[in-house]
Amino acid sequence: MKALRLTIGIIFLIPVFIVFGLLALIIGNLLSLFHLEKASEKCVHFLLGILIRWIFICFGVKLHVEGKENIPAWGSHVCYIANHQSALDIPVLFGSGAWCGIVAKKELYKIPFLHSLLNLLRCIPLDRSSLRAGLQSILTGVERIKSGYPMGIFPEGTRSKTGEIAEMKAGAFKMATKAKALLVPVAMKNTRTAFEASDSLKRVHVYVKIMKPIDTSLLSEEEVKNIHTVAENMVREAYAVLPGPYAKG
Repeated sequence: MKALRLTIGIIFLIPVFIVFGLLALIIGNLLSLFHLEKASEKCVHFLLGILIRWIFICFGVKLHVEGKENIPAWGSHVCYIANHQSALDIPVLFGSGAWCGIVAKKELYKIPFLHSLLNLLRCIPLDRSSLRAGLQSILTGVERIKSGYPMGIFPEGTRSKTGEIAEMKAGAFKMATKAKALLVPVAMKNTRTAFEASDSLKRVHVYVKIMKPIDTSLLSEEEVKNIHTVAENMVREAYAVLPGPYAKG
């Protein structure tokens, strides 16, 4: 049943993915060519927003979001951090209104069409096998944040296959602290059930909680050192009270 769910979803997704992905690439890059960056971002978010809603339809996802009012204004210095369970996490983050460039594993950049979309969204490839390359990715993210483009990262470093939140790596938070950004913790639940682990064709309810930003520019040196623990605890506590792991539609 799991394979059937994925197969059906992918069959219905591919043509829409290609059409709206191409439209976003063509129009977004064309507007950027004429230095109309704000118009480009709005257009890309609109087109990819339609695509994301279609992804949810294809995979039977009903998204519930709490805390949208905590999303900082576009152009603020912002870094989102979230727990990581599934390939669906990025669409869910965007579908919740938290548009940002993602620090994503470099393997995704080997997929030609997806590579172009990731670049359009100003995502950054991460080489997890090299500390030096990883640091460079974080520093690139810092510059993006300082320029007013929000970034996001999954500090656990890899997807959880059990649903349990793993330890969040302190190094991932340097992107926020070095940029003196607003750090926005996000808890997501049931994304793995929706995309990779469901043995049913029934609707899956995915839950997201966006928490109040932490202004890292106001933190003491000691608080900066411990920010990963504070943020991890916030995500764990929010995750624990979100409904799940599976709710029938």
